[in-house]
Amino acid sequence: MRDVKLLDYLLGFLLVGIGLAPLPQVGFPLDNLVVAALVALGLLRNPQHRLGRYELLVPLCLVALFYLGVHSMFAVASPGAADWQTRLLRFMAISLLVLVVGTGRIDGRSLVYGVATTLLLNVPLFYAGIVPSPYGSYLTGLVGDKNVAGLAYAVIGLLVMLYVRSTPWRVTWGLVFAACLWLTGSRTSITAFGAAIVWALLAPRLPVIGRWVLGVVTVVTVDLLSEDYSRIGVFSNREGSDQLRARIDAASEVKVQDAGFWGKGLGEAFVDLQDRTWFFHNSYWTALVEGGWPWLVVVVGVTVLIIVRPFTKIATARQFFIQGVGVAILICAWRLGEVFMTTYWAIAMGVALQQLLANQQPREGEVEMSSPEARRGGGVSA
Repeated sequence: MRDVKLLDYLLGFLLVGIGLAPLPQVGFPLDNLVVAALVALGLLRNPQHRLGRYELLVPLCLVALFYLGVHSMFAVASPGAADWQTRLLRFMAISLLVLVVGTGRIDGRSLVYGVATTLLLNVPLFYAGIVPSPYGSYLTGLVGDKNVAGLAYAVIGLLVMLYVRSTPWRVTWGLVFAACLWLTGSRTSITAFGAAIVWALLAPRLPVIGRWVLGVVTVVTVDLLSEDYSRIGVFSNREGSDQLRARIDAASEVKVQDAGFWGKGLGEAFVDLQDRTWFFHNSYWTALVEGGWPWLVVVVGVTVLIIVRPFTKIATARQFFIQGVGVAILICAWRLGEVFMTTYWAIAMGVALQQLLANQQPREGEVEMSSPEARRGGGVSA
């Protein structure tokens, strides 16, 4: 913990832990305030890394968000749709969070450790009955939703393993977060976590084409598990919830097909069923309904190119582990509802970008080792 920046750590803690504070209801999730504070803090600091060849991310984000805003402004909102302006502001804040973490204005390690601390504290608080349990015995607590809990423990657990330096501690923390995932009961998150570990172990030993094959095998395996082995053992009592999910998916698919190429605008990724409103359980469909194919291509494309990096020929062990985090996110997005443009997605994106920028250039005040003289001691490598 000696490398942790206290303020960044505390704000990471509050991203989930703000639910412990006795604050009044303000009509929107309180973690939005923490995201805003992180962005504001980051913008007040000097960047530790230049975007370099990734500076095209800035205009791409601006164009994509402008498109979403204009499209949503002129779209005819469905009854019960979420407010598109609030959602657009959230997306803007999430995009800025990726950039301030990516450029080192917010320290990724400290942020991840802060969130991880709250998630681990959430476990005893949950079983002590101090925090809510809306899904019965399934671990939720401060996170609130079972699917979000699965996403949080999977992504943050993998990022903690990324930052831990020794193998014994990496294995230890992997087992701890795997146990937490099991307590959430999220089959998709458990599968995604396992797939990420397999990727981190096997991908470094494979050429690029081998990694593509591994990716295909992962997709086929996850699909097989979800179809044929999703209700065995402790999950044998999920038939009723799975039938409801299937009905939600069927209604969602109809709305996706009706959305057309451009989508229906922000806030439209929901269906009405059994006198209740249900959000989509598929983040790809959410993107298609809200922003059409242009938005889906941007958000998935940026995720793949920044985190998964399928065309990279040479990478470090840490970069392969980050690729595993990307694999987990893509799997979670398939069945866990909203995954893209969430806080946990932004943290993973920011950490991945921070690692890329740190490897492509020397840090501020350091000299790039481009000459034999520098490599012999005339400078310090980034």
